[in-house]
Amino acid sequence: MAFHPFISKPNNHAIAMATLAYGIIYFIFIAALNASLPQSNSGITGYGLWDNDIFMTICGVLQYVLPGLLVGYLAKKSPMMHGYLLGIATTALTYPYGAAPGQFPTTYIVLYTCFVAGVWCSLGAIIGDHVRSLKANPEN
Repeated sequence: MAFHPFISKPNNHAIAMATLAYGIIYFIFIAALNASLPQSNSGITGYGLWDNDIFMTICGVLQYVLPGLLVGYLAKKSPMMHGYLLGIATTALTYPYGAAPGQFPTTYIVLYTCFVAGVWCSLGAIIGDHVRSLKANPEN
């Protein structure tokens, strides 16, 4: 893998495209979770896919890694920085929709989510950068 500096000029196009991809994946994920809830008049109790730890883990990680792959592939420089910027953007995108009306998350929760989202998005960005470098130099 080629050396890329940790910090460079941000590629706004890459971050915007990956944030859009994250938004699409996030809303599909939430729609699938809500569709799995049993109807109130069916007599079935439970929380559908909300109770399925395997589904929640796999989809929860993939919703950050896949956009990270995209940002790493498109950015061409500083994949980790772009992954962290994407993690911040994903946090800003989801918190207004995840909070209950009239409630806002604490600063600690937002910072923690930015950190975790940044780690997963950076992992995807490093993999995306590696895939792009393999395509550019097929003999490696």
